[in-house]
Amino acid sequence: MAAAWEQHALRHHGPDSAEAVHWLEVRADLARLAGDFGRSCELWLSAASARLGAGEPEDGRDLVAAVDRAHHCWEQLGDGDTARRLVSRLATLRHRVPGPRPGAVEALERRIETLGAVGAN
Repeated sequence: MAAAWEQHALRHHGPDSAEAVHWLEVRADLARLAGDFGRSCELWLSAASARLGAGEPEDGRDLVAAVDRAHHCWEQLGDGDTARRLVSRLATLRHRVPGPRPGAVEALERRIETLGAVGAN
């Protein structure tokens, strides 16, 4: 149902509209609640990108929250392949939107190093 409302919002308001982003975030949260952290991360990344595309400031509360949620879901991934597939988009957004809490960029970089070591074995 959330996907149908998202499509409706896309058709009537455009991809970067508040309405479309809202339904994208609803889908992201539903994926997280279902334990699909990879899909949730992808959707949160898309929501953050849409918010940037709509001109939200990089320190905007909703944009920071979307990047934080994408990062959190990415940290929950047990599948290294999925984590490696999503890391480029996440790293780009996290460096652009570090958020108010110190250490988010560093935590991401540590996990990237771990993924590289695991992927090399």
